[in-house]
Amino acid sequence: MEVLEELEAVMGGDYVSLIQLFLEDAPKQIQQLEQAAAENNIHGMIAPAHTLKSSSANLGALALSAIAKRIEIGARGNVLNRPTVAVLMLEAEYKKAQAAFQKILA
Repeated sequence: MEVLEELEAVMGGDYVSLIQLFLEDAPKQIQQLEQAAAENNIHGMIAPAHTLKSSSANLGALALSAIAKRIEIGARGNVLNRPTVAVLMLEAEYKKAQAAFQKILA
């Protein structure tokens, strides 16, 4: 909430558009991660994990950002064990962030 309060102080009501953009874009990144994991395309997980890491951190969803960061680092080093499980963990954390953001938008 602290990060969102700072965004609101800087951007005024426009910070809501960042939340909306995140809620529209994140599922696309998650879908790319799911597909790459299913295909065992570890390299294909780097870009969507990086995007989620940054965008979620910018909005204060730090737990989600941390999971995305672990996926990105593991994929970059080609040492990501059980990529499907990692994506499931990320999805669970996204659902928490999504619920919190939707309350703000309501």
